[in-house]
Amino acid sequence: MIYLKDFKQGAMLYDALASEVRLGILDELLKNGELNLAYFAKRFNVSNGAITAHIKKLYEAGLIEIATSSGTRGTQKICSLATDKVIIDFKSQPKMSDRVESAEIGVGNYVDYGVQPTCGLATRDRVIGRFDDPACFTYPERTDAGILWIGSGYVEYLIPNFLTEEMHLSEIQITAELASEAPGYAAFYPSDIHFSVNGVTVGYFTSKGEYNDRAGNSSPSWWFGNLGQYGKKVRIVLNEEGSFIGGIKVSDKTLRDYKIARGRQIRFRIFVPENAERRGGFTLFGKGFGDYDEGIVCHFVSK
Repeated sequence: MIYLKDFKQGAMLYDALASEVRLGILDELLKNGELNLAYFAKRFNVSNGAITAHIKKLYEAGLIEIATSSGTRGTQKICSLATDKVIIDFKSQPKMSDRVESAEIGVGNYVDYGVQPTCGLATRDRVIGRFDDPACFTYPERTDAGILWIGSGYVEYLIPNFLTEEMHLSEIQITAELASEAPGYAAFYPSDIHFSVNGVTVGYFTSKGEYNDRAGNSSPSWWFGNLGQYGKKVRIVLNEEGSFIGGIKVSDKTLRDYKIARGRQIRFRIFVPENAERRGGFTLFGKGFGDYDEGIVCHFVSK
């Protein structure tokens, strides 16, 4: 799902939709699931070069995904829909009178963890310790990590609590870049990645797979091509109307249900539970990796 919290940020999306051919491509993918580029060239009677340009616009707008597949005729690029909804929230912008406090948490600055292989961490310069050894999550240099991945389990962070006596908290926003974590590599490897705040489950985001069809925009050049390269930005919003993931309301739990109060810890957990329907682990991208070059970003909106 694509969620535009600020409609002015949607120029690339609007441009991608402003074409009968590109709308036709989306319609074909909706009907058929996955299709290669040659199909579109024949279907719309245009050159391969023109189709490639159309596909690029749809991909850059986040509307489709592209995976590489090897077959009897060589390598093919397979397209599929990357989202099932587009939401433009015209009313979500903080009012001028609202106060917004922000913080960015490094992905290695967890305060608790419980992980099972496949797992690991890396800084922008090197892998920390060894692959698939949970003990490496205790190493001091883990605070410099820009990426971590686990096959199952959790990592938990302390979210800065900006509340003061004169503030009335109206919303907390948390964003993170996430993908699945597959043993080896699997372009399609769905995983239900769950979130909780102060021990209360918010809901989950279903990642389609582990993305390494291209390098992440921020990933270092040495980063292994068979490991996760980038993810999807996931936004969790808790306010007085309920709990939202990716702009979709997932429960009626409000800020009060998460026991958020002045002077108290706010613990944010990312996890894949044992009983998840799609248990595919997760990769968490931070500073120096993935597409967004940032850690876990938190916003406190208060009146």
